[in-house]
Amino acid sequence: MLGALAWAIITGDWHVFFLATLGERYDPADLTLVLLVLVAAGLRGWLIWTVLVRPPFEGPLWMRVLRVLLYLNAALVVVALAVPIAGYAALLLTLPVVVMTPLVFRQAPLAVRVVVAVAGVASLVVAVVLDLPGAAVGWPIAVVLLQVFCGWSPLTRWLGLAALVHAGVMSMLPSQFTTFVDLSRWLLLLSAFAVVQALWLAHTAADLSRDHTTAPLAFRMGAVVLASVVAGTVVVAAMRAPVETLVVNELTSGEEDPPDFAAGCEPWTLLGQEYVATPPNEREKAYLCLAGQYDERSDAELLADGRNLCAAETLYGGTMERLVYLCPERVAEVEPGLLLGRAVVDAMHAACADPWPRVRSRGDFPTMPYLLEKPGEGYRVVTQRLHDGPPGLLDDVPVTVGAGVQGVCLTYKTLKQAPPLRADEWRSVVEVPLLSHGSVALRGLDANFMDEIGEGRQHMRVYTRDLTVEGLRAEQHLIVTFPGRSARVVVHK
Repeated sequence: MLGALAWAIITGDWHVFFLATLGERYDPADLTLVLLVLVAAGLRGWLIWTVLVRPPFEGPLWMRVLRVLLYLNAALVVVALAVPIAGYAALLLTLPVVVMTPLVFRQAPLAVRVVVAVAGVASLVVAVVLDLPGAAVGWPIAVVLLQVFCGWSPLTRWLGLAALVHAGVMSMLPSQFTTFVDLSRWLLLLSAFAVVQALWLAHTAADLSRDHTTAPLAFRMGAVVLASVVAGTVVVAAMRAPVETLVVNELTSGEEDPPDFAAGCEPWTLLGQEYVATPPNEREKAYLCLAGQYDERSDAELLADGRNLCAAETLYGGTMERLVYLCPERVAEVEPGLLLGRAVVDAMHAACADPWPRVRSRGDFPTMPYLLEKPGEGYRVVTQRLHDGPPGLLDDVPVTVGAGVQGVCLTYKTLKQAPPLRADEWRSVVEVPLLSHGSVALRGLDANFMDEIGEGRQHMRVYTRDLTVEGLRAEQHLIVTFPGRSARVVVHK
């Protein structure tokens, strides 16, 4: 992060610093965003320092194990912000922490510690099985209160209360935003303060072998009140009406006039009207509405800035939701889904399923829906040269699609031997030779993939058939690779 910060100060290019700090790209034109990213970097640096200056190898064995698990949980909390799959690893490490941590508070009765541990495991299971993240807040509330009443260090207590406040705020956010309002600065602020949870875990680990001091009575009572407010907030958030209802009620109640900048812009700033539902003669207005929400420049300046962004070599996240109204052809190269609308994208996801669910692949690539950069132009399967020459493409095989097809539900499987043909339910089945050094990738889709493949001469069998998706011409493709020395192209069907 320090290296990326130095680069940003010297060159004025903040994108590398944003990427190194949060794993995301943001428009560096807003000074507020830059300051918030600096806050995020400072919190992450503090977390790293906390772990490095307090070695985990102190105390009895059970304490060392718990300390290491707490440090790992703290690290995975940060990693999960940029890599969602890390959340599953954090879940596996969280279970022993949930059980072991309450048992540390020997000043509390054993029955209380056991109840907290059992309730923590139950709440974690409920949160995962029933998809109720708020249910998992009960355990940290109990642990923070135990730290307050059992006299843990003041810094750990304050960090615990800050983590509870962050959890309460997060519980109030909708699970799915219904507008295209620019929320970058607020989401970035929440991302920055999410590290407070990791800091609390790290300082909890550091305090395991420290002497404890009693917290003042006023602090203890305040902690109880704050914990009660957070718990109530989580419960209310779980019982609230859907976001769409709240938005409509706000517009129809007449109790509060919309802000001046939103006058005439409600379809896009409040109701979330998409590009596909916006008439061509109103698209420039939609861009000005979205771009001018928090920007007081004139319409002419906003349009000039938007056209400059459209002409740039790279379009960055956070701008495409509004630029789609100004230069849809550029945005389609990066995020075709913005032109189609959420309903079509959701229908594509719902229709996409593994056609051979019982056939296990040696690789890890899941069945995924993709949008083609240009309808009807297909995509390419390529293999990388990893040895015996300079880096580059080793083989390149085009995969065609029907005229006007823009969506492809793709399943890729790599097998140890050729599978049965099973061509009855497919429109076409074609087998081609493919030379590999152990990896395979796609080109021409809005999200490329890379997966394993056998080395040497391989065969690639491509199954194709139509896929019914409302509002979109789509196909289902099954690509199977397996060892084979033949250089012939075989059209099975």
